[in-house]
Parts: sequence; C-alpha cells; structure tokens
Amino acid sequence: MPSRLRFSWLLLAVFWAGIAPAQDFPTYGSSNILIINQDALFSASRLGRDILQQEERERDLLIEEGRRIGDEFIAEELDLTAQRDTLPAEEFRLLAEAFDIKVEKARAEQEANDSTLIANIEARRRAFFQVIAPVLARLMQKYGAAAIIDQRSVLLFDRNMDITREAIDLLDKAYNENPDMIKLIGPANE
Repeated sequence: MPSRLRFSWLLLAVFWAGIAPAQDFPTYGSSNILIINQDALFSASRLGRDILQQEERERDLLIEEGRRIGDEFIAEELDLTAQRDTLPAEEFRLLAEAFDIKVEKARAEQEANDSTLIANIEARRRAFFQVIAPVLARLMQKYGAAAIIDQRSVLLFDRNMDITREAIDLLDKAYNENPDMIKLIGPANE
C-alpha cells in the first residue's frame, strides 16, 4: 500500500476516533422519568373495573330501552298496517305521518342518549386519572421522578422504569381503604 494511501487511512482513523467519544449513546441508569400503561392501570385496577361494570350496566340499560321501544314500534306499525284497509285514506295518512314523527323523535332521543353515554364514559376516564393523582404522586416521590409518561408515548424504554403494576397495587390498596373513591368519578346517571 503506498505511503500516501496509508497516511490517508491513518488520518481517517484519527478523525473517526475523535468523533466517536463525542457521540451521545443511550445509557440506562437512574432516571427521573417513570413509565405507566394507562390502559392497564384503568382496566386492571379494582376502581377501574368497578367503573367499567357501571358503564356496562348503563350501556345494557340503554340497549334494553332501545329494544323495548323498537318492539313497541313494531307492534304499533303492525296495528297501523292492519287498519290501512279499514280507514279512509286521509285518516290513515295522518296516523302514518304521526307514527313516522314519533319514530324519528324516538330515534333522535336514542342518539342523544348514546352521545351522553359516550361523553360520560370519556369524562369518567379523565376523572379517574384526577382521582388517582395522589397515588401516582406518591410513586413519583418514592422514585424521585419528575414525570410519569404513558407507555404509548415512548418508543423504547427500560422496563425497570415501568411502574404500572406497582401503581395498580397502590391504587387497589387506596380503594380498599376508601371505597367512596368511585363516587368522585361521577354518579351512575350523570
């Protein structure tokens, strides 16, 4: 290898050697950021499961009401259809229009009830995290953390930073000691 080429390789090696120590590579040491899986915290904690059961009961009631109303409309429509041949056309038309208006009104009310249910579910999720903030604050204090970040917001992290299980255990303990916590989340029929 000619000396000039060796010299170029030597310069290149020195250049790369000088750059390498200046690069920042991730290190996993102590951290002041904790990671939590919000979905697991909600669905695996007793408080979260109780809220989910409450919401399921509300959904079931809404579905049951919709079925009941639907059954009543089917019966009313069958009755109206049976009257078609026995009533004067104008009288039947007025009854049919009144029935259509009634059905549309019931549909709008059901859609409003669905929207209210969805809004209440979303509000309860927000309230849940407000109510459990003291539990999470204790974990932050325990670990000297400045922040807790949801796992979905992090691309890569050290699993030792994940406090989800510990948070669930602390939350379950707090809920056992104060079952009225669920009342802070919101009443059954907000």
